Formats: sequence, C-alpha cells, structure tokens
Amino acid sequence: MTEMTTNAAVAFHSRIAADFHSSYARDANRRERLIVWRKYLDKYVRATDATYDLGCGSGMLTAELATRARLVTAIDGASGMLETAEKYTQGLGLTNIAYRQHTLPIADTSELPVADLVISSSVIEYLESLPAALNGIRALLRDDGLLIFSMSNANSLSRSLVRLVYRMTGKPEYFGFLRHFVTPQSMQGELARAQFDLVEHTYFGGADRLNRLLGTVFPQRRASNMVLFVARKRPL
Repeated sequence: MTEMTTNAAVAFHSRIAADFHSSYARDANRRERLIVWRKYLDKYVRATDATYDLGCGSGMLTAELATRARLVTAIDGASGMLETAEKYTQGLGLTNIAYRQHTLPIADTSELPVADLVISSSVIEYLESLPAALNGIRALLRDDGLLIFSMSNANSLSRSLVRLVYRMTGKPEYFGFLRHFVTPQSMQGELARAQFDLVEHTYFGGADRLNRLLGTVFPQRRASNMVLFVARKRPL
C-alpha cells in the first residue's frame, strides 16, 4: 500500500469511527464477531499477560482484552478510532489500557516492550505486506507468545459477490483498502515463513441473512466472511 493509500485508509477509518462503534448494536456479523472473540480470549488470555491490540479500532475488543489481561497497549493509526476507543473504555472504568497512535505495521519496535499475547481483528488484511506485518508482530512477542488475529476468507462466496459489486460501483468504500484474502492453508504458509506455528483456526462472519442462506447449502468455509487464527511464536 502506498503512503497515499495508507493515509486515505487511515482517514477513512477515522471518519467512520462513531458509526463503526455503534454498528455492533445492529450488525449481526459484528455481534457474532464479539461472541467468537470472547470465546478465544477466554481460552488463551491469562490474568498476568501483557498484551497488544493492534488496530484496536473503536475499542470493543480492547475492552474485552482488558477485562482478562494485566495490561493492554492499544495501537491504531486513526485518531478518530482512538478517541472513540478511549472514551468507551474509560466509560467502562478500565484503567489498564495504554493508547498509542501509530500506522501499522510498526517498522521499529525497539522502544516497545515485548508482550505475552497480541490480538489483531480484521486489520492485517489491509496492510500491503503480510511478511512485514507478521515480522513486526513477531518482534513484539516473547518466545512462545501467542498471536490471535482474523482476516478475510478467500473462500467466502459473499466476499466474492461484494468484490464484484465494488468493481462495478466503488461501494462499499472500505473494500478498496482490502489487500489480502486468505485460506487456512495459505495463512499457514505465511505464518511458517515468519516463524509462527498455527495452533488452530475457525470460520465466522456468517450471521447475516445472505450468509445464513448460503450456509443452508454450502459448508462453513464458503458461507463465512472471516477466519480467526491462533498462532504461536516459534523460538529461534
């Protein structure tokens, strides 16, 4: 992604921050996202963990992480998202979150402390280079540290339809910033090259009307927009 495109993507997400946050109350797929992420945070986050939320957005998952971990460093490039997130989590009385504005991926992590766990929800798919993104995350993790992240599912039928609509209409606007659609197989290869071991994956993002209909005919891998991955940093 060129610097101009990166700036446009950051500006877009800053502009939509309030609407994005409120969409969790009305969007079936966003509600499903919370359910799925809560399950995996319950499974993997320990009360003693120092953690990062990379591309924290409006703070929904930041808050979930902060109720389970000792410390959260929440990073996003969009000022509007950070303002929304900070206001939201302060309203919940959460005091173990440090917010930082930074465009991703972070090229120089030397001044950032290593963590036990990193989460990144639907962010890595917007970045130009998967290797750069994964290597940057690797630098933030201790040996054997965990990475939990979600990305767009390349096998999703509805994603293919939306891609066609975008080519014809330029809508939805966010689709113009997406750079990667992956499968568990392709992501396993990317993770291995970055010295991560894939622990498990699951499909989600099939709660809307179209994907529910597709799910009556097709398997979950075809009727789900997203894939969530859990990976462990391989010690060198």
